[in-house]
Amino acid sequence: MFLSLSEIIIIMIEFVIEKSFNMPEDIVWRIARDVNSIPNYWKGVRELNVKEVDKNVYEGRIRFAFPSSGKVRIIINDDERTLTFEYLDGPIRGYNKVKLSKGKISSEWRVTMIGLLKLAEGWNRDHFMEGTEHALERILNAALSLSP
Repeated sequence: MFLSLSEIIIIMIEFVIEKSFNMPEDIVWRIARDVNSIPNYWKGVRELNVKEVDKNVYEGRIRFAFPSSGKVRIIINDDERTLTFEYLDGPIRGYNKVKLSKGKISSEWRVTMIGLLKLAEGWNRDHFMEGTEHALERILNAALSLSP
């Protein structure tokens, strides 16, 4: 079965992964919001070269684990405890919003793939979901090691 051009254009990767934790939220948030440590937890990010362009807003280049790069904006909202990756240019367009709330950390993805990557969006969705699970686990493990 082949997809029409209009079907290919509207296909998106959308999912939410949520993990519960039992430790101080301040410690988890401190780990999750650390822009410089993003590649340590999000293994799909090989390299991140961003600079702060406004208070808690970073922009620059992102190099993915697969051989490609793009432009990213990262927005930290300490009041709502959200960290939003906006993929502005490159093979991925859309966002990943990480949120802390009431003993839970979640990651909501809403992205689309560009070019030939769109043809493998189903596989990419599964891969992104697995990578997100692991990233949230790495964040929680790092926070656990800092917890009293």
